[in-house]
Amino acid sequence: MDYPYLTCREFKECVERFVKRYRSALEDSGTRVEQQTSSTGRQYLVLQRAVYTKRAVSAPVHNEENIEDDDPAGPVPEHIADDGTRIEYHTVYSATWRVPVLYVRVVTSSGEVVLDGERVCDLVTEDVEMRRAMTAVPFGGALGVTDHPELGVPFLYLHPCHTADLLRAVVAPPGQQEEIGQSVGPDEYLAAWLSLSGAAVGLTLPSIGYC
Repeated sequence: MDYPYLTCREFKECVERFVKRYRSALEDSGTRVEQQTSSTGRQYLVLQRAVYTKRAVSAPVHNEENIEDDDPAGPVPEHIADDGTRIEYHTVYSATWRVPVLYVRVVTSSGEVVLDGERVCDLVTEDVEMRRAMTAVPFGGALGVTDHPELGVPFLYLHPCHTADLLRAVVAPPGQQEEIGQSVGPDEYLAAWLSLSGAAVGLTLPSIGYC
């Protein structure tokens, strides 16, 4: 393994190990995990989850006899709802860059495909601080639109030009962790990469224990 670069075969192995290790934890958290094979025989990883939105609900009805004169008027309560909108994260191998590339799209309940980066960010989280943190991730500035290499339809994607440098800066290849302190092999490669790049588009991985 010529870390941080991968061959197509190594990428396939990384996908298989990621699915084996993370499927249960991801699906428990509401994220569907799929290992897809394209018509050309190339494999890629698909993560899909619901996008929850806040909806206002009717204010509760109080018994007038139980309401004190000085009771302040509270805000109209809200609840989190699943209206059928889904976000998809596709991890696809780039033979040109020799690293994974993350493709993203949001599909609403009406079938609309959302390819506007700011709108996707708004849909992914309503937490202002979290949104600021997402836009502060270096990958966020490289978000563009291109055709999915295996499906041939438009997706948002994170340009891979900085992927190798970022991986090299924060984690080391197996057996060479003296300077950085953390080593990444096939078992951890995709998890490390998704933890770095996914934050720009609201993707986080659950914590799991090491065997």
